[in-house]
Amino acid sequence: MPLLSRWYGFVPWMVVMLLVWRGYGWRRALAVALGGWLIAFGAEWASTAGPGIPFGTYAYRGPGLLHDWRILGVPLFDSLSFTWLAFCTYVLTGVLGARGARRLVLAALAMVAIDVVVDPVALRGASWWLGSIYSYPRGAGVWYGVSALNYLGWLVVGLALQFWLALWLSGPRDSSRTATAISALLVAGVMVESAVLAVVLGIAPSAVLALTLLAGLAISARGVGSLMVPRSEPAVLVVCALASEARAVRRALGPGWVERPTAGFRRWSRRRDPKIEVWETGLGMAAAARAASQARGAAAILVAGVGGATSGGWVIGSVGVASRVLGQESRWWQLDVEIHDRLVADGVGRSASLASRNQATDGDAARAELAAAGVDIVEMETAAWAQAQPTRAHPPTLTGLRSVVDTPTMRLGVAATLVEPGATSASPLRILRLLILRPGSLRQLRQLQRRQRLALIALGQAVSQALVVLERLTVMSRDRDSGERPATSPAASS
Repeated sequence: MPLLSRWYGFVPWMVVMLLVWRGYGWRRALAVALGGWLIAFGAEWASTAGPGIPFGTYAYRGPGLLHDWRILGVPLFDSLSFTWLAFCTYVLTGVLGARGARRLVLAALAMVAIDVVVDPVALRGASWWLGSIYSYPRGAGVWYGVSALNYLGWLVVGLALQFWLALWLSGPRDSSRTATAISALLVAGVMVESAVLAVVLGIAPSAVLALTLLAGLAISARGVGSLMVPRSEPAVLVVCALASEARAVRRALGPGWVERPTAGFRRWSRRRDPKIEVWETGLGMAAAARAASQARGAAAILVAGVGGATSGGWVIGSVGVASRVLGQESRWWQLDVEIHDRLVADGVGRSASLASRNQATDGDAARAELAAAGVDIVEMETAAWAQAQPTRAHPPTLTGLRSVVDTPTMRLGVAATLVEPGATSASPLRILRLLILRPGSLRQLRQLQRRQRLALIALGQAVSQALVVLERLTVMSRDRDSGERPATSPAASS
């Protein structure tokens, strides 16, 4: 029975689909399963029965596949293997720190690196339990019998699969410990089995090259520069929820930023100036609370990002310096008064009362209610940072900056739900769904993008100014003879 005889193709696929189902729901699991199989099957069928693209011409051998399930001559276990391998490399490159397009490229290259040893070993399947199931035309092989076009095909198909996975799985849930452990176990299992067989079959250099390539890709995903960043604790943390906010801050502060691998969120520091770190934590109170629990040793924390004005007294790009923040439970938290007054006096921004909410606030009634309560700008993170500080023996000073990106007359509109809680950017799937269902929304998104650009430029400039004040006060605080920091943690009030 194929399920038993080809368990090494079917079982990992089922385990991975179960992971996707549990983490993302059955609809996304179904999309990943069907889409991934169609990409792999189409590529294999086109190479074996079509024009020989993208893997180059090769043929499956009927005698070695008599007891296998085949569709148009392509064995099912083989085409399913692409999906679970793509998932594993997608997860592991993300855990190592790669993001965006770099993550997709590195994950696809990791698939190619694994095939550097897997394909030569599989081509000699007659010498072990796989069996002789396929062959290349005579003279086509350049790497232990495997054609060069095969590896180009793996890169193309790998990129397509990685894009498909990112479309459905991007967001805050793609690096769970279970997914990471199982992905590492599956990749390690493939490599150990293939390396042992390569040695037995007399093609050990293929295993050496594959392992070397994977090691290089792992270092690339993690970031070579991050290994050389000093491990000292930063004096000032600039914490942002979104990737665009963190990027605007780093750009305003100048070049030289190196990402430091961290579980659960992203952070950057500079070798020449390690006393400042920029964190990218994810949208919402829960993500902010998780990051706040790991903020140890800093003397000051600056929560920076964009927000929505509750009244017409604010324009796009105007910056609010937080004096206090209203939590979800209707409790006010007072932020550092000295820093607030200094930032306002130095022209960094206007004094503002913030409110942190679990969901985007875009309706007229919700804005009016917050404005009546004394709120100037609504956002989704600062209260979580305020609530985390009083539990510490020597809490850092806490302040906040918010650059206005939407107002009661220029609202978020269709973009209000594009970023999932915990994510750092808009979900590609949500954007695609929105554009399909409401094609006219593209114009609104472009208008919001222009407003966001203005708000982010203003945010970067404000953070740059604020850090001058924060660094000066931090040095003064650390130079006190007593070595004790004054009690500047946020205070709760009704």
